[in-house]
Amino acid sequence: MDSEGEDIKVRMEREYKSTEEPMFYLASLNTAEKERIRRFHTSESGSHQACGHLYKEIEAASDHVWKVLRQFDKPQIYKEFLVGCSMIEGDGTAGSIRHVRLQTGLPGIDSIEQLELLDEESKVLSFRILGGEHRLRNYISVTSVADRTLVNGRQGSLVIESYIVDIPDGNTGNQTVAMVNTLIRTHLISLDRITTMERREPFQPLNPSFKSPTSTSSC
Repeated sequence: MDSEGEDIKVRMEREYKSTEEPMFYLASLNTAEKERIRRFHTSESGSHQACGHLYKEIEAASDHVWKVLRQFDKPQIYKEFLVGCSMIEGDGTAGSIRHVRLQTGLPGIDSIEQLELLDEESKVLSFRILGGEHRLRNYISVTSVADRTLVNGRQGSLVIESYIVDIPDGNTGNQTVAMVNTLIRTHLISLDRITTMERREPFQPLNPSFKSPTSTSSC
């Protein structure tokens, strides 16, 4: 494995271990957030599929976070394991198709993805993987963001990302969940860093400490 691939492996292992310090307990979800999960993030998985939900509090307003999330043609802004994206069809609205290229060191080369839903009012984005050279078959992702009073009492937002995917041959459901959760978790931490940094005053240092997104495989 080259140095770049080794670096990615180390980062993924670090983020995976960070789940031992959950960001907040799911019991803290309010009625509106539970309804949001029921409406947008609940799906039925088959016996050959894995699914899960990840949650991340961000100290930035949902409108600010949504400006980053909604850019279907620029996922590499916060998805650090992507090295580029080009549009195959569409202009970033529902039905658009993109081609993303993965960093060296990941179990894949590229992915072709279609935007299923872009709900500007509810701030929900969903995409489906159509093809590409990787191991995530029949992958569907739904990401939403809404305003929230954070655990520190400040106003911010809660990002929820859920998914369903086929279990690759040779893997168990738990292994598949661990792999996908690690990728999503890393992206959500990057989203937090980018959106928080953008809203700060120039030269104000960032807080180096963070808490990892909470995850659950219950669909």
